[in-house]
Amino acid sequence: MALADSRWQRVTMLCALYFAQGLPWGFMVTAVVAYLIDDHGISPNDVAYLSTMVMLPWSFKLVWAPLIDCLTIRSMGRRRVWIIGAQLMMAASLIAILGVDDLTGDITQLGWFFFVHNCFVSLQDVATDALAVDVLPPHEQGTMNGLMWSFKLFGKASAGYVMAEVISAWGLTASIGVMAASILVIMLFPLFFIERLGEKRFPWSRGHAVGFASRTSVRNPVSVIVDLFRAFSLTSTLALLVFATFCVFGWGVIEVVTRTAFITELGWDDVEFGRVTFYSALPALVCSVGGGFLADRLGRRTIIAVGFLLYGLMHMTFASFPELWSNEAFAWSYLVFNPGALVIGTIGFTALSMKVSWTRAAASMFTIYMTLSNLGHAAGNKVTGWLLEECALSSQQVFWVAGVVTVAPVVLLPLVNTAQVDSARERLERVGVDGVEDPGDPGA
Repeated sequence: MALADSRWQRVTMLCALYFAQGLPWGFMVTAVVAYLIDDHGISPNDVAYLSTMVMLPWSFKLVWAPLIDCLTIRSMGRRRVWIIGAQLMMAASLIAILGVDDLTGDITQLGWFFFVHNCFVSLQDVATDALAVDVLPPHEQGTMNGLMWSFKLFGKASAGYVMAEVISAWGLTASIGVMAASILVIMLFPLFFIERLGEKRFPWSRGHAVGFASRTSVRNPVSVIVDLFRAFSLTSTLALLVFATFCVFGWGVIEVVTRTAFITELGWDDVEFGRVTFYSALPALVCSVGGGFLADRLGRRTIIAVGFLLYGLMHMTFASFPELWSNEAFAWSYLVFNPGALVIGTIGFTALSMKVSWTRAAASMFTIYMTLSNLGHAAGNKVTGWLLEECALSSQQVFWVAGVVTVAPVVLLPLVNTAQVDSARERLERVGVDGVEDPGDPGA
């Protein structure tokens, strides 16, 4: 059996790879940053810098996607070689950091280590998303996006808490070794699960290219660009493009301001903050699975609106009652439950982006949506340090900013109509410009 014809393999493989994507995020943005704030007293600008250096490489997805669409080793599948290579380099880039004597003495150097590692994480993400576009049947997309995101969040929460404990007990170097080992273990999934029956498992194995009209390993980049221009010529796809750019800007703001507010102003330590982050994984997991399920049944736009409106309103509510921030139940409730609202909106957005990604450059198109949201996230990280230090806004005011910028983009959703995309796809197929490479392939 293979991914294209085995649901349990699809679920296992995609969830494991998304878990691997969450590990560096939780380790670097939660555990390491909280440790540096608590033990080394780094400034909000330093926090914003490190968070931005984690997110910025995700803009390279715009480069990775066309490259992955154009080059591969078809006898081993369309995406698997890229996933294995990216996973291997994720581990190698962590192992390279172990050679540095003082990791915390130079924040700029540490930021560049974060940057390089996340270049390979973003490559793995693009290749995994492309694999999902290839092998997931339409009726599985919403539910699977929920499951994948839940495992990414679980990876983030696990790394945030477990690595904080490892740092506290054995130091930062030991935690990096644990991270590298975890990523190598997860690499076993793409090593042994093939995309379609008949393909090679390893370069020296027997096998051949299977599925899709084009079985060549190289595709003309110009044709990818032409397909992308055609894909974004619709009002629906263009409106979602603008929405993608701004929808998680507020998330980037929250990621920085919560760490500075809770650790610097409220006196939490890094382990306590990591513990709460871990506890937030349970409601986030429930929201991930439930959001994906409901997206398939109630509609993706509805789920997006519910999630992001709720997420924005939670920040506004928290900002409205600063006198309650020192109340443990109030603070814990906010930290534990707001990621669940974010997940609901993000799951709907991811599923809708997958739904409207059409033409032969569907994987590149989907990646553009994801990349723009990552850029918005990174911009939110960067702007927060400026708001806190240069503009001298209070944490309360910055929470208000996060709430407003999260709610505002929702007004664009009525412009996104999946029926318009379906109609355009059908017209292309009728005139012979293929929007799906192999309609007869059950894995497409």
